[in-house]
Amino acid sequence: MKKTRNLHLWIGLICSVFLLLEATTGLLLTERWLMGMKGHSHGAHGEGDHAHHHHGTLSMIDAVKKANKSGAFSMDEVGVVMNHGMYMVRLNDDKGTLVTIAPDGTVVSKEANAFSSFVRSVHVGSLGIWNRIMIDAVAISIIILTGTGIYLSAKILRAQAKAKQRRLTA
Repeated sequence: MKKTRNLHLWIGLICSVFLLLEATTGLLLTERWLMGMKGHSHGAHGEGDHAHHHHGTLSMIDAVKKANKSGAFSMDEVGVVMNHGMYMVRLNDDKGTLVTIAPDGTVVSKEANAFSSFVRSVHVGSLGIWNRIMIDAVAISIIILTGTGIYLSAKILRAQAKAKQRRLTA
């Protein structure tokens, strides 16, 4: 039991450091004002993905093509919309239709699933303010849990070291 407890302690301590790093950087990327930047992140797949045309705003495809022509990157480097060699396109319909397109432009599948659309929306951060609130709450919770976990682990390790020292001197 003691070996299991120690294994749990050390794995938890090591993972906590990475969780703390991920939660902190995630919070900073979501709430850019914490880094002195304006606004907040909409996520890589957020509201900016939709092909809505606002005055002076290009569709995502046109914006990517224009950026490519500027020489900023090669189209071979674009992988944001790729998934396992296929392009995934989410339609702005009530059914949450997802179209899978082969690199040659052939439609491989077209599936509509409202639940799947909701899950995807949560995963890619396109639920607007609710995603921000959820991400912020989870990030803050993880920061608190991992911070207190690291503190408690350090106390346990200190107590173990003192007990070991007492045994050696006794």
